[in-house]
Amino acid sequence: MKTTSSATMEPASPRIRRIAYVGAIASLPYAAMKLYWSLGGTWGIPDGYPNLLALMEHNAQGKHLDPFNAALVWLYEHGVDITVVMAGMGIFLLLGLVSPWGRIFPRWVPFVARRPVPRWLPLTPAWITASIMAPVFGVAALTGVVLAAFGLFEFNTGGFSPVVFYIAYSGMGPYGLALGAAAWSYQRRTRRQAA
Repeated sequence: MKTTSSATMEPASPRIRRIAYVGAIASLPYAAMKLYWSLGGTWGIPDGYPNLLALMEHNAQGKHLDPFNAALVWLYEHGVDITVVMAGMGIFLLLGLVSPWGRIFPRWVPFVARRPVPRWLPLTPAWITASIMAPVFGVAALTGVVLAAFGLFEFNTGGFSPVVFYIAYSGMGPYGLALGAAAWSYQRRTRRQAA
């Protein structure tokens, strides 16, 4: 692979960067709430509602956990909710699509430093995630909110207060739409690089 200067590549437009930053910021309340819960916080959790650790221990019922679920339990026991990790990865992906380090591997990445990022590496998870989150949490959730405002639909919040429900899900639609916009921009800007 030959190295390429990030200065020769077209940067993301200021508008697309702003959209990406809004999408990233919209994800933070969910991640903060889940982190708070994983550290033992109880605000917003209905009385008697088990946390992830209690649910996993109940489901295992003395059985040996597979390595994946054992790792999830270990993380949760140490204050890390896997959905917080996933939210962080999603924010990293979104910001990478609009940043120079999303097109050229930074110096600190072993073996591939200063080489072009293969287009498929960020675009594959970006398009898959955006194609799920934008319609489900962008369009369907917004439609549900409008219908609920007119009394035509009632959300099942699973015993959680509507405030928790909105904190948990209101940022996912903007994130999905921002990810789609950033992926489209990245795909367009890196098309010449791939040729």
